[in-house]
Amino acid sequence: MIEFIKTHKVLFFLILPIIVVVTTFATFASISMLLISLPSDYFTRKKRVSRIKNPVLRLFLCILKNVCGAVFLIAGFIMIFTPGPGILSALVGVILCDFPGKRTVERKIIARPRVLSMTNRIRARYNRPLIVLDD
Repeated sequence: MIEFIKTHKVLFFLILPIIVVVTTFATFASISMLLISLPSDYFTRKKRVSRIKNPVLRLFLCILKNVCGAVFLIAGFIMIFTPGPGILSALVGVILCDFPGKRTVERKIIARPRVLSMTNRIRARYNRPLIVLDD
């Protein structure tokens, strides 16, 4: 391993930091975009209906959404122990994934005061209505 690092110094000291910075900004941007696009009553709604009627397209989008959600969950878990928006990334992952008990997990995460305030701060920056929780 040390020999690999010695032979590829350019990779470790120039390209790797650029990749880290770019992926960090991409993570922040994608989290912000999803949180901004959520309806303000997302966490209080009871039932959601899909607007996509084509079953093949709906299946493809469901698989794609769950894969993206899994990536955000894994990244969120890693960022809990490293610098980055770990809890927000995990929240985005849970929102994107489909699994039994999803609504309960979403509500427990967003009910945390720091998560809710950060989410509403992001939404306020883009003039979106604040997230509403039923208490």
